This record gives sequence, C-alpha cells and structure tokens, in this order.
Amino acid sequence: MSDTSKHDRRRSRFEVTPETEDRGLFKRGLTQVAVALVPVISKTPRGDVCVRGYVEKGEEITVIFAGRRVAEFAPMHEELRRLLTEANYSAQRLKKDPPPINSIQLPAQIEGAWRLRFERSSTGEDIRVLQFLAARWGFRDRNGETVTNGKQALYGKRSADISAR
Repeated sequence: MSDTSKHDRRRSRFEVTPETEDRGLFKRGLTQVAVALVPVISKTPRGDVCVRGYVEKGEEITVIFAGRRVAEFAPMHEELRRLLTEANYSAQRLKKDPPPINSIQLPAQIEGAWRLRFERSSTGEDIRVLQFLAARWGFRDRNGETVTNGKQALYGKRSADISAR
C-alpha cells in the first residue's frame, strides 16, 4: 500500500484537458434534472463549487460545478446572493426574523451526472450524500430572462431516464 495520499495521485488541475475532465466527471452518463438551489455555497480543496439543492419530493442533494465550469457559475452565484440579500432585507424591513435559508430557492434545469458518496458523521455513521455534477444549466433571472451557462460534456451518453440515479 502506498503512503501517497489520494489527492497527490491526481493530475494537477493545470494538466487536465477538457476531454479528460469530462471523462472523469460524466462516466455514468448524462441526464437533466430540475433542481431548486439554495444560497448555501462552499468550495472543495480543488476549487470546485458546491451548492445545496433540492429535487423531487424535497430530497437534498449537492450540485457540483467543477473544473472549467466554475468560472461560468458566476451569474448563478450572483442570482443566489441577490435572492438571499432581498429576503433578508425584506425580513428586516418588516421587523421579522430572516427566512430559513432552505426557503430561499432558485429553480434551475441542470444537465449532468449523478454520483453517490458516503461521508462520516460526527457520530461515526456513514451518511449517504447524493451529488449531481453539472455540465450545463439554465435559470430565469430577476428580469425573467433565461440565463444558460456551462459547457456541453465531451464525454458521456445522454440518458433517456431523467430520474436515473
């Protein structure tokens, strides 16, 4: 067994071509899903953006905008920040508590691939985490205009089953 960590064995992000990036991200095929994104955003150690989202029946997922698609996430990030700011400002003006973060949602259509991960909780249990790796996406901005971003995947067949996971 090697002492080299998992992260050290990966290629540098500067050595990854668009084809190899997509081959790693979309190996299980592509599908489209409707997601309600909430303004809970974080970054991975490799610089990918993670956003909390909800799909059918309120199931929580993590949507990941990875690699060369991170730069194209900016308009969606701005829209999520705007929704959060408006909700908090409105609550403050009405002298109410800020709304729950999960109630502030941006509906989006996202094309990408599913990935299931298990994370260890603080109690030592494995928790199932459903991730959706985004290739292309679209949403309506505050003016009702459709904003589309992302890049078509260079690898991965499109799935006929939209809910395939």
